[in-house]
Amino acid sequence: MSEALIQRKRNEREQEIVLRLLEHVADDDALSQAKFAKRVGIAKGLANSYFNRCLQKGWIKLRQVPKQRFLYYLTPKGFAEKASLTAQFLSYSYQFYRNARADLGATMEKAAAKGHMRLAVLGDGELAEIAAIVSEESSAEIVGFVADESTRKRIAGRPVVKSWKMIGKADAAILATVDDAKAVFRAFTKENPDIQVYVPRQLSALVWDK
Repeated sequence: MSEALIQRKRNEREQEIVLRLLEHVADDDALSQAKFAKRVGIAKGLANSYFNRCLQKGWIKLRQVPKQRFLYYLTPKGFAEKASLTAQFLSYSYQFYRNARADLGATMEKAAAKGHMRLAVLGDGELAEIAAIVSEESSAEIVGFVADESTRKRIAGRPVVKSWKMIGKADAAILATVDDAKAVFRAFTKENPDIQVYVPRQLSALVWDK
């Protein structure tokens, strides 16, 4: 199950890059592969493979301009694909948010029922941000976020710190990251064996999968 979740996330990332490429080609008639790679934070070689894929699919084409330059443009087929991918991502984002909100809410109430009212969130990404939102309606309180490699300072007014020792008065933790969930969980529990870590149902397969 864990492998299926990871593969789905990988596929969604690939679709996202394709969508961003089609959007950028539609908006920028001087887009280059190097410019696109920099904008979305991927290697130039990877950008090249995505451009080639879109060319082969007939979603984009090249046209020659003066001074031996070539520019990309979106084809009608590319416009249709962009619209389709946009609809898919809107649907997925809504479903993801709704499921994550319910799952994190249930996990926080479970923690509160066991007397853990002040929680530290392990993670600083999208799930962590949803946890901050959910906490406004929960019996349990989010006091901060633990993410040892984060460059963020605060999320929803709460501090983002490098370790549990820096978090302040928290009595338990809740895992809220998809990326490297198992590694984050294991590293934290190894360093803090006496701290209860609550794992949302959707992340349990990633954490305990053998």
